[in-house]
Amino acid sequence: MLEYLSKNDKARSINKSYHVNERQALILDYICEKHLSHKACHIKEIILLKTAGSQATLHAVTKELAKLNLIKVSINQVDSRIKDVLPTPLAIRRLKALVAIFQK
Repeated sequence: MLEYLSKNDKARSINKSYHVNERQALILDYICEKHLSHKACHIKEIILLKTAGSQATLHAVTKELAKLNLIKVSINQVDSRIKDVLPTPLAIRRLKALVAIFQK
């Protein structure tokens, strides 16, 4: 149990170094999971994640993640009403750093 807590503490430290709080980490991990599963991720999906916060809060989180250069939001090529969300290379580096902690 102590090993898990130690690794969890290191993960928080990595998130802190990327200026990512727990809610942002939750959303960023969701976006990365969709991306790595080769599934599209849209802003609407994120805003409807009720377990992570209100729609306004989740919208603000996506804006914060974009400002931190951790996600890229772009207009869908097929339907311009839809906004696609992708992790940036910086977000992938963060994820790799987290994976390295839990693989030890």
